[in-house]
Amino acid sequence: MQLLKRLSNVASSLRTLGARLRELRVCMRAEGVDALSRRYFAMNAFDGAMTVLSIVVSAYMVGNASARIVVGVGLASCVAMGVSGVAGAYMTERAERLRRLKELEGAMLKSLKNSVFDHAFQWASFYVALVDGIAPIIAALVPLFPFILELWGFSLPVSATYASLALNFLMLFLLGVFLGRVSKENVVISGFRTLLVGFATALICVMIGFI
Repeated sequence: MQLLKRLSNVASSLRTLGARLRELRVCMRAEGVDALSRRYFAMNAFDGAMTVLSIVVSAYMVGNASARIVVGVGLASCVAMGVSGVAGAYMTERAERLRRLKELEGAMLKSLKNSVFDHAFQWASFYVALVDGIAPIIAALVPLFPFILELWGFSLPVSATYASLALNFLMLFLLGVFLGRVSKENVVISGFRTLLVGFATALICVMIGFI
């Protein structure tokens, strides 16, 4: 009997938790968190990819594209971008959602502290900040992967620099495809648009290398 009672309590707790999570999800969706996180992810992944692209091209131009230097500088730069992104996005989103919560409290004439709205706003701020911080790190790891393999002693069929550039341009194209799907535009054109920005950035880095 005690086992059945415990199982019943667990099932009841799970149902309550499920209902709570659904309420949070509805509130977060109403706040436009999905669209906002997509923008943050695309924007910061683009920044991370472009940062690594400029590091790889610049290192190649000065004749010092060693795996240790490229990986160290690339990861350090994008981790710094990630930490900055998490802190900046969280503080910005928290301030904005606190303002929204106070507006709701004024309209409803009661405190909403510890309500589903309060929890949803807190989770929304945390979620958006997490996406903002992770995006540039993920975007950096992809083009840095050939250099990481080289650092670990693996032999690559092509230069790590060329492999990194190929992965970087591929990722920029896929980011453009993602943005094209979001905006319901031609995904190929959108992909080539971001790819063109990558080529332009690489060309600028090459020109600077000749100065």
